[in-house]
This record gives sequence, structure tokens and C-alpha cells, in this order.
Amino acid sequence: MSSSSKTNARTGPLIQIFPSVNSLPLVNTKPGAWVCDLGSAEISDQPYTGGIFVKDELAQDLDSDSFPVNEWKYILEGEWHMVQNGRKLVAKPGDVVFVPKGAAFLSLKNPFKAFFVTNRGGVDHKAYTKAKL
Repeated sequence: MSSSSKTNARTGPLIQIFPSVNSLPLVNTKPGAWVCDLGSAEISDQPYTGGIFVKDELAQDLDSDSFPVNEWKYILEGEWHMVQNGRKLVAKPGDVVFVPKGAAFLSLKNPFKAFFVTNRGGVDHKAYTKAKL
């Protein structure tokens, strides 16, 4: 759903509320990693997307030698354990993490849930409706 797709002639673009995002379907992107894109919008030539990311107990360590996009994550549940340049980083609920494009790090297998905003634009995922947030 595009945030710019809903408009009203009198007020312009409409505010959207996504009630109970825990009932929305997730898409399995990697073993143990799930995503739910809530919406996408264009800002000049830089599209951005926001949604929910879940890493579950089946996830393995994920190594990124060059993260493909700029991304912000607000940790909702669990802890995100990472290692960068030999230093262990732990993000807990309430923490905000900025991962810059090109960052090299190891994301350890600890389960967590986060709200994300990234500049990758919308992706047409095929929903895997068996899983829920």
C-alpha cells in the first residue's frame, strides 16, 4: 500500500492507521527472518519503505559484508545482537539503530522484533500468511 495512494480532494493525502499490526501477514525473506512492508512513498528520487521486521528463534547468524541500503530500526521486542569490527553491539527494546548503506557487520541469531524505515522503496512481496507477527 502506498502512502501517497490515498487522497481526499478537500484535505489532500490521508493519514493511515494500521490497527493491530500483529495480525498482518509476514513474508519469509531468509531462514528465520520475516518482514511486513506497511507502505512505501517517493521523496524526490529516494523511495522509502516502513514496516515490521521479525527475526525468530530459527534464524542463524547473518553476515553482511556491505549492507545494501540505509535503514533505521526501532527495537520493539527482544534484543538485536551484532558484531562490527570485533565489537559486540546490543540493541534493546526502545533503542533506535541506524545501519548505513555499506556497513559490514554480523547479525547474531537472537530473536527480536523491530519497526524499520529504509530507503529501498516498495517491494512486491508474496505474503506468507501462515505466520503472524
